[in-house]
Amino acid sequence: MSETNDKASPIKLVADCLHLERSRYTDGFYCRDCDAFFSKDSKTYRSGELLSDIWMVLNNINVDRSRSGLPECGDVAALKEEIGIGKSHDNYEDIIRRADLLMVKYNKTSDSASITLAS
Repeated sequence: MSETNDKASPIKLVADCLHLERSRYTDGFYCRDCDAFFSKDSKTYRSGELLSDIWMVLNNINVDRSRSGLPECGDVAALKEEIGIGKSHDNYEDIIRRADLLMVKYNKTSDSASITLAS
């Protein structure tokens, strides 16, 4: 992140960053936009990256059911819709708790959204 004291280009604070340029790691993510690392237990990770992972897992549950000829699970679809894409949530911990209960029900975890690439 380049910092400046120029009034026309104020310093961009981490809190104002959208974290669009991310590098994901097993223990969090690094944002190249603000030059900061966010661990898995940080508010930034849990309210953004984790919710995105959960959204993908919920999506995959219903995709798998559809491919198997089964109907969509309404509870899964409703929570996926609530999470949305790019939405901000003040109640993200409550959403994570509810999603954890659903994922256990369908034998999934938030890690189900990730793959490990061999080097």
